[in-house]
Amino acid sequence: LQVLLSYGTYTNLELLEHYGFLLQENPNDKTFISLEPEMYSLCPWPKDSLYISQNGKPSFALLSTLRLWATPASQRRLVKHIAYSGHHISAESEAVVKEWIAKKCQLLLSSCPTSFDEDTLMLRIIDNIHDCNNEAETGAMLCDEIRSFLESNRVMHGKLSTKMHVSSKTRRSICRLKLAVQWRHRYKKILSDCILHCTRMLDNPF
Repeated sequence: LQVLLSYGTYTNLELLEHYGFLLQENPNDKTFISLEPEMYSLCPWPKDSLYISQNGKPSFALLSTLRLWATPASQRRLVKHIAYSGHHISAESEAVVKEWIAKKCQLLLSSCPTSFDEDTLMLRIIDNIHDCNNEAETGAMLCDEIRSFLESNRVMHGKLSTKMHVSSKTRRSICRLKLAVQWRHRYKKILSDCILHCTRMLDNPF
């Protein structure tokens, strides 16, 4: 008997909050993008429609709003129907839109305490927790984070050891830590993919 479960259109963050897991390839995952205050008056859609999809592409509402914003104020009334139908207004405004989105994504990435590559390494360390010493030189900061975590759970003190006693309680804590790192890793991948997408569009607009 095959049992099919449906979790609706939850993002990974919502899955994590409600069910305690996430999906590596979640078609409903997205990263929400906040606009400048004056931009919201140009957006007829709800704020949760302004996002980057899991494949790195901006949403319809985000693109449409930014296309109208990138148009001179004196021309907006004339081209509003074009923007809201999802079409390009001009090559110039399209370039402004892609540059704004790429810059916004880069700012969000820069505000994170760790990078995408550091999270990749940290996930590898978590998966191979007993071999953490081997990663010490290439991931000192990450090992410090792991070390602090292990010390707080009374697994080890001082220098990392390859022979650590890990209780079932600590294993559960490690699983929660891994989920948190996986989520922020996916979040950064969406932003990075969007920057790549915008850069490609700027290089080859049509």
